[in-house]
Amino acid sequence: MYFENSCIFGEFPLDPCDHLRRNEEELEKRSASKSSRFLYYRNGEVLMEDEAGLIPKFISHAPHNGILIFLGEQAGRSYFACSVDQSEEDFSGGYFLDLRTIARNTSENEFSGIPSLLARGKMVLDWHDRNRFCANCGLQNESGRGGYIRHCTSCKKEYFPRIDPVVIMMIIWKDKCLLGRSAHFKPGVYSALAGFMEQGETIEEAVRREVLEESGIRVGHVDYVKSQPWPFPSTLMIGAIGEALNNHIDIDSDELEDAGWFDKNQIREVLKTGGNDKFRLPEKFAIARHLLDYWLRQA
Repeated sequence: MYFENSCIFGEFPLDPCDHLRRNEEELEKRSASKSSRFLYYRNGEVLMEDEAGLIPKFISHAPHNGILIFLGEQAGRSYFACSVDQSEEDFSGGYFLDLRTIARNTSENEFSGIPSLLARGKMVLDWHDRNRFCANCGLQNESGRGGYIRHCTSCKKEYFPRIDPVVIMMIIWKDKCLLGRSAHFKPGVYSALAGFMEQGETIEEAVRREVLEESGIRVGHVDYVKSQPWPFPSTLMIGAIGEALNNHIDIDSDELEDAGWFDKNQIREVLKTGGNDKFRLPEKFAIARHLLDYWLRQA
């Protein structure tokens, strides 16, 4: 059962079976089992049954080579993620799609845990691609524990999958919220401000620093709202709502193209009409949209 207003890429649908990750013999047995299923990834895209990206194409065998990521099990069936290239397999009858397309189309239909499953496979595979060599001695390292560790056979250093925490915040001044747009956004799109956390920061400190740097707005009280895994390539979006202490905007033009205060009537009207090239809101699958919905529900 999924929670109301669950985020796309959240609500992982499998039992991750962490206790099996140290049992290499059992994982090898499962990877060779006819009952196991494999998700194929190529260049960050995943193989799907349909062009809309609503149904994954589960393959009944592992590719000839490459890393296998043990994702977990459901109803006694094991699931793995693996990277393939065009020359390895016959992919007829399937479509390689990017996860943004899948998330966009899934968000228009009933909520599903499938995007979370696909995202986890992509994130761990991306991590392996970026960490093939030991940062300590420079030699090539190896995968282990079902794909959740890389270890150097020379200096014995161990590495684990990493995530990059990002704060994304809805800042409130009286009856208005602060939205901004970056130059790389689609035409007219305004969204919540966001930025990577720095070492040694609390979530609250990161929210205040990022908002002040980007918009000149000082923030007081901060509340955590919800989080969302974001597989581009491996981020955790930490959603928050904060109270502004001033309302004069002074944007950092290196970070933002524009920013402004918008009231609830403006937001509701755009949600109803879809907006235009001058003002649109984030897509349904983005946590920024969830933060807007959260704010609209407040008295």
